[in-house]
Parts: sequence; C-alpha cells; structure tokens
Amino acid sequence: MASGVANASLYRVDFSGTAENDGGTYDGYFTYDTAGLDLNGKNEIDHVAFGENDVPGAGFGTELLFNYDFTNGSGSFDETVAGVGELTFSSGNLVSYVIGGYVNGIFRVNFADFDDFFVCSECQYSSFFTPDLADIKIYPSTQSVHEISAVPLPAGVWVFGAGLLGLAGLKKRKAAKAARAEGLMAA
Repeated sequence: MASGVANASLYRVDFSGTAENDGGTYDGYFTYDTAGLDLNGKNEIDHVAFGENDVPGAGFGTELLFNYDFTNGSGSFDETVAGVGELTFSSGNLVSYVIGGYVNGIFRVNFADFDDFFVCSECQYSSFFTPDLADIKIYPSTQSVHEISAVPLPAGVWVFGAGLLGLAGLKKRKAAKAARAEGLMAA
C-alpha cells in the first residue's frame, strides 16, 4: 500500500476494486486525521458482537464515500451510514484499514433489507451483501494514500494586496504633499 509522510495530520485514502462473483466494481475514498492515533500500531474503535458501539460516528474517518455498481444495483454510502473502524500504521505509514456500512455496525455486515458492506484492505477478500441475500466477494485492487495540504493562495492575491498597500502609500504621500503646500501658502 502506498504511504504518506508521518508528520502531516490529514490524509486521504483512495481505493477501488472488483466483485469476483458479480462482475461489478466499486471505488471511493476516506480521510483521517492522525491527531491522537498510534502511528506505530493498530487503532481500532470499540465494537461488540452486535455492533452497538461501532456506529459510523464512532469511527476514525472524517469523510467517507463508497460507490458501487453491481449487477443487482448501484449506489453509495457516505460517513452518515458507514465508517472507518480500524487504521494500522508502521513508522507513521498506513499499512491497513477496515471500513464498513452500517446495519449492525462498521465491523458487522449482515443480511438485511438494504445493502451493507465491509472492506478490509489486508483480508483475503471483503464482502458486500444485497437484499436478496447475495454475498458478493469484493477485492481491493488499487489503494493510495495522499497527504491533504492547505490550498495555497494564488499569486494574484499577493499582487492585489501589494497594490492596495501601494495605493495607501500614494494617498498618504499625496496628503503629506498637500499639507506641506498649504503650510507654505499660509506663511
């Protein structure tokens, strides 16, 4: 898996994959903030057998989007119905993650009246369940981690600011010249 620099705080993970027994595809991304995380070990949210504690809001992701296009349907999940449940690092680099849809929690996919998913980047395969009780095996094929940087101000903003300062200086200079001319006329 690609890695990011350990000293930055906000990262984006892009992923995509295929469904072996369906022929469909999926893709998406999630972001995470390294503040408070163990950057040389496993970070996992609390979860129990029936998922009461592993709801998306308790996860590590700040944003998440999972899009799928399978034979039985297409759609997407975002951070309101899915989450990041596990992030594992080695020397500050992300080496594995677990994300999931919410029926019984991030870690607990379940046959339900709507779609549910579980993606483990280091597992042999992950799963996507559909309402017709189909278990679609999904496989990560691409994954990349990118540092998210602050957007730099364009050069035009700096030129505009310098121009404003120049105009203010000209106005002050003109006012000082007018004051000197008025002082000479009064004398």
